[in-house]
Amino acid sequence: MSLRNINYTNDKYFQLECNSIKTESWILVGHVQELKNNYDFLTFNYLGQNIFIQNFKGEIKAFQNICLHRFNDIHKEPYGNRVATCLYHYWTYNKKGQVIGMSCKNSFEEDKIKKLELKEFEVQSCGEFIFIKLNSENKITLSEFLGDLYKNIEEFSKHFSSKSIDYNIEHNCNWKLLVENVLECYHCASVHDNSFAKMGYGFIKPEKFGIFKEHSWCEFPKKGIYKEKKIIEDMFNSRTLKIDGYLHFYIYPNAFISSVEGKGFYLGFLFPESVDKTNLRVRYFLPKIEKKLSESDKNIFDFIISSSHDSLNLVLNEDKNIIEGIQKNLNILKDHSPIFGNEEFRINSFYNNFAQKIK
Repeated sequence: MSLRNINYTNDKYFQLECNSIKTESWILVGHVQELKNNYDFLTFNYLGQNIFIQNFKGEIKAFQNICLHRFNDIHKEPYGNRVATCLYHYWTYNKKGQVIGMSCKNSFEEDKIKKLELKEFEVQSCGEFIFIKLNSENKITLSEFLGDLYKNIEEFSKHFSSKSIDYNIEHNCNWKLLVENVLECYHCASVHDNSFAKMGYGFIKPEKFGIFKEHSWCEFPKKGIYKEKKIIEDMFNSRTLKIDGYLHFYIYPNAFISSVEGKGFYLGFLFPESVDKTNLRVRYFLPKIEKKLSESDKNIFDFIISSSHDSLNLVLNEDKNIIEGIQKNLNILKDHSPIFGNEEFRINSFYNNFAQKIK
């Protein structure tokens, strides 16, 4: 595949990619665990759209996150719990995006205010994952968009418990380099020698995988028998998802979902900012545990999860260091193409499908 089909440095090509994504794609935005309470909300900026998703008495709705009064953000925080109220002049919105409260109400024309509605985005769910559609003219359903991966994703979503972290890591690189990085694991043996490699990952070719258009999943097996300490094994023995390896999903265009043996769940969301800048929103969810934990167990569990957070952050920053260096080198080697071998079969599949969208 030629470099022109996977260009990492051309601004015009980046805009073509963004236009394609906005026109055709559903976007994974969150999990129901983040929006399980009335007034829970999430916000994000994606390809020029400022959006919030909120629980309105059990109904999940998505709107443009811009007050219709004088265009302040309705919600400024990345997540939280409160009514949909702009804190500039207290304009408040209901589940239809209509204005239901404001300061100095009598100073406005009532009929004009009644006609106002926030721009709304269609919401659909796959299991407990929440998706929105950026383009209302796009008629493809979510099940059609996810295709063969729909049932796998639906089942996987059921094992998430509460969210434990939510933060951003800025990357000075093209968004596709982040995609490439997660679609293979044999770099884990060298780049992550103090984390994944110690657990036995990155040494054996995967045999379990599935591909549908740009989406894919893969279960990466362990080398040998890696034994956790007995206290950790006992703690996670009643988890609802028990897998032997590292299970990873890429949901085009923006989401990475993964779990190591069902003991915790990572959601990574891509936010392309420019041809050489990408934000990665990092979220981690606890596993569902059927056993009721004692106070002593909870302290141990909290320590294990804290260690998992540290390990995840280490892995993500090791990858960041690699791919930011690649971006710098791509600005020099503009006449060269990357070489993808058999271990990069998910990358090849992604580009073979994605390149057809960029005309």
